[in-house]
Amino acid sequence: MDDHSRNRLPVYRWHAGASLSYLVLCDHAANRVPAALNNLGLLPFDLTRHIAWDIGAADVARRLARHLSSPWIEHGFSRLLIDANRRRDDPTLIPQISDGLVIPGNQALSAVETQRRWRTYHQPYHRRIDRHLSQMRARSMVPLVISVHSFTQRLGTANEARPWPIGVLWRDDPSFAHGLIRELGSDRTLVGDNQPYDGHLAMGYTVDQHAIRRGLPYAMFELRQDQLTTPAMRARWAAKLYSALLNTAAHFPPRRVHGADS
Repeated sequence: MDDHSRNRLPVYRWHAGASLSYLVLCDHAANRVPAALNNLGLLPFDLTRHIAWDIGAADVARRLARHLSSPWIEHGFSRLLIDANRRRDDPTLIPQISDGLVIPGNQALSAVETQRRWRTYHQPYHRRIDRHLSQMRARSMVPLVISVHSFTQRLGTANEARPWPIGVLWRDDPSFAHGLIRELGSDRTLVGDNQPYDGHLAMGYTVDQHAIRRGLPYAMFELRQDQLTTPAMRARWAAKLYSALLNTAAHFPPRRVHGADS
């Protein structure tokens, strides 16, 4: 299922779906660290926390991709090793501290080691996404890029709870996102509109690089982790996202190649 040797951890996992109208992505799918880096000096428990990955997001993304019969691509390493959703010049690309926890293996990294991680553990994932979308463009296809993340009930040590079980992030044009918000909220679910993060400020590298810059339609979902604690709950959310995507897309004209003549 992935394009890498079974004898080593894959930098990404890829599944080719039958429908090319969608592409599902999960940047923070895994909490793995290469064995040579000794868990970055952390306890095994630390790698089970949100600081290491988006808990529950990968299962929702895979289930959603199966509903859509679409390809999916997920990153294969912990964001503590390198964050697949950060730019090369972002200071949080390789965090030295996360949620108050010092990451020993990320202290005082040389430029050589930073570049090695970028080249070895970050860019292969993005090259695979780029290759797929370039192939779609060559076939005059305009897939909807879907990014699935999860978030904690509270931000760090803040006492204020985040009330939204799901948020939809967007930047510039809110029309498709607001359609999704209406669909997801049709059963009175409280849906965050650019919450718990503001898409104008925190859209991240992946959606910006591969969807927004290409002029492709996109949907970026943030699911609260207490909503994803069991397989049944994750299945419910995948089905809900699937229904919202199909119902929203039905109200939009057929997608065209960005820059194509009318």
